Formats: sequence, C-alpha cells, structure tokens
Amino acid sequence: MIQFPVLSKRRTSGCNLGGCILLLAVIVNARPDTGAVLVFPPYGHSYGIRKASPQHLFMFFGPRTFFDDPQGLATARLAAWEDTTTEKDDDEVVVYGVNSGKHQIIYNTSMWTLGLYGKKGSGEEHFFCPKGIAANGRGDVFVADSGNNRVVQLFNPKSKLQWVRSFNGKSDGDPGLSGPNRIAIDEERRVYVTDPGNHRIVVFSGEGELLRIFPPGKRAPIAIAVADGTHFWSFYRKERAVFYAENGGRDVVKCSLDGKVLRRGTMPKGYTAYYGAIDYYHNYWVTDFNHHCVIKFDHDLNQLAIFGSHGTGDNEFVEPRGITIYKRYGQVFVAEEKGAQYYWMGSNCTAASLGADETGGRYDLTVTATEYSYASLFSVISGDSVFFTTRRRIPPGETRIRVAGKNHDLLKIPLELCLEPTYSSYTYYAWYYPVAIRK
Repeated sequence: MIQFPVLSKRRTSGCNLGGCILLLAVIVNARPDTGAVLVFPPYGHSYGIRKASPQHLFMFFGPRTFFDDPQGLATARLAAWEDTTTEKDDDEVVVYGVNSGKHQIIYNTSMWTLGLYGKKGSGEEHFFCPKGIAANGRGDVFVADSGNNRVVQLFNPKSKLQWVRSFNGKSDGDPGLSGPNRIAIDEERRVYVTDPGNHRIVVFSGEGELLRIFPPGKRAPIAIAVADGTHFWSFYRKERAVFYAENGGRDVVKCSLDGKVLRRGTMPKGYTAYYGAIDYYHNYWVTDFNHHCVIKFDHDLNQLAIFGSHGTGDNEFVEPRGITIYKRYGQVFVAEEKGAQYYWMGSNCTAASLGADETGGRYDLTVTATEYSYASLFSVISGDSVFFTTRRRIPPGETRIRVAGKNHDLLKIPLELCLEPTYSSYTYYAWYYPVAIRK
C-alpha cells in the first residue's frame, strides 16, 4: 500500500535548528491567496530562520571557516536518530553541505550543533575542491572529491563523520575517474558518479568495486539523481531510474539503472542544469546557476515549473548550486553563493475551468497543477460554502474531474478551486483560484 506523505497538524517540532546553516524558514501567519512551487515552513518548524547566511555560520564556528564556493547538498533521516516511541522527531534530518573552496563538509551533528569534516589535501580526511555529495539513512556518505579524481566514502554512526575509504575505478583497462563532480546512490548502495573528464557515468558498489560504465559520449553528464522505487518513501514503487543532464546541462535524460535511455527532454531555452534531486513522486528538480532558479520536471521529463529569480529576497536565489529533498515530508534545501535556503513543497494551479458534461446533469472540472495536490471545488452561496468536490487527489499536469451539481447550475454561479499540497505544507497552506466557465 502506498503511504502518502502527509504531515499531521499536531506536529510542531523544529527542523534541526542547530543545522540551520542549511535549514531555514519564515513566519507564516496567514494562508496565501496564490500558489507557489515552494513555500517557507511555519515558524514552529524553523524558528523564523529561512536562509543560512555567513553570519549564522560565524555564530557556530567563529573564524574557523566561512562559506567559500558551496556546492553539493545531501540529506537523510539517520536510523541512529530514530525514536520508535514517537513521530514528533521524524522530520529531523541530517543535512550535509560541501564547502568546496574550504575543502570540507559542513553538517549538523544534532538538532542544535554543527560539525566540520575535512581539509585540503589528498590523503585520509582530506579533499581537494569536492563537489557532489550523497547520503542515506544508514549513515553512508559519498563525496565526489573532484580535485583528487576520486570518490571518498564516509560513515556517520550518529553525530561524527568517519573516514572509510576512497576509490576511483582505475585499472589496467580503465583510466579511472577524471574530475568527478556529481554523485547519487540507490537503495542497494550502488554509487553513481558523473565522470565529465571521460564523458560518462561510472557505477560502483558501496565498497568501491567498479560495476558498470554508462557508454561514454561527447556530452559530459551533470546533475545526476536516482529515483529508486524500492525506497519506502517512493510513490512509484516499480520505477528505478537515473536522471541526469548532458550537453552542457541543456538536455535532460532518464535511463534505467544499467544505463538504457528511457526518455529525453530539454531544459527551457537558454537554461542549463547544474545539480539535481528527486522527490517522493520522482519529480526531477534541477538548479540553474546562471538564471538563479530551480526547474521542476515530472518523472517523464515534462517541465512543470520554474521557481525563483535573482536576488536576496523571498523566493530569490544568488547562484543556486546543490539541491536535496527529504522525500517523506517534502523538505527542500538549496545551496547558493553565500549559504543555503530551506523550503517545503507547495503547489500551483496554472489553469482551472468548468464545462457542462455532454451527458447532462454533470460537469467537467479541468485543473492544471504543478504538483500532486488535493483539489476542492466550492462556491459561497447565501453566506455558506457549498462543496461540489472535496479533496480529490490530482497529479501534476492537466486533470479532468467529473463533478455533480447538487441541485445547482454550476455554470451560473461563481466557483472557486481550493488547492492543497500533499506534503507537510498541506496542514498549513491552501491556495484559492477562480474557476473559468467553458461555454
């Protein structure tokens, strides 16, 4: 049975305040009138911190470090943190951020504390301009150590990263990794590494054994992410696929775990993918460094939305880099030039219209949404809200819903559509849209 990722209204716990270097939010006191692809979490989940800034980092580390070319992000709910007697802490995750210019990883060691790992070099506990990072709930952490042409494997038993090994696949028949810059893992701990110097993707076991190589080409891969339906918080249980971008980040690709291309798509004209992430519904999210935004595709690589613009205000980014998503609750973390931002999944309606059903006595409601959502059609009649359909779950894209009139001619009364997301934000957000009548 598919578990739907809805957050209980009673939940008020914070999201890793100590890890607020990578977890942030804004106070929300009222429900907005228009939809949003991403929304800020309520105050109780973030204590008002929505953007991690250099000042926040200084509060934790003083002069020991500073943001210098942040790159990849990864997040996981550690099994070692699990308290089986309560669900109140289930949204408390570890977020790992690559601070590439300082050759280190910044991560939260608890709800209230941060840790640093690594320094410049080529030996154990060293990195040289690392880029991508991936992690799972078992404590595995893999880093694309780009300047050292290797993958570094770490382990987090609960609160402190430990060195495990490094590997690069070099052998008599293979040159090994050349500038690996993005990385992802599946549920069987297979590690997928973009190898731009050799124009390919290399797959390793969790122990560093070379398993396979996706055929090399002339289009260096980037923005890799894995959608693994065997993950508990995964809507498409039978789908296991790798998503990535190529051709300078202008094209997007979906392939099987063994490299067979299943579907191709393109970025919007002039846009390029930089880092990628997968959500609960296997939507593929990518950051665009130059256009200061996040672009969302569905699992068939149909473009759903573009979110963000250049700036330091709400819903704005400055050179977004790594992106990571905690699938259960739709928590989204985005690194940028001097910090990171924290969002929840929202939803947006781009079109809503109603027409008479050709059979008579019923109506067709057509809704185009950017996210799996709950849709309700209602009208305010004599001061009361009369609902004609309530909390119908709809997929992204265009959906048609059959609606009964309940003794009302729906073509002659003002109608509104209420749209609610299915993630954590469901209990805090709803958006309302007028419904056009199709003659």
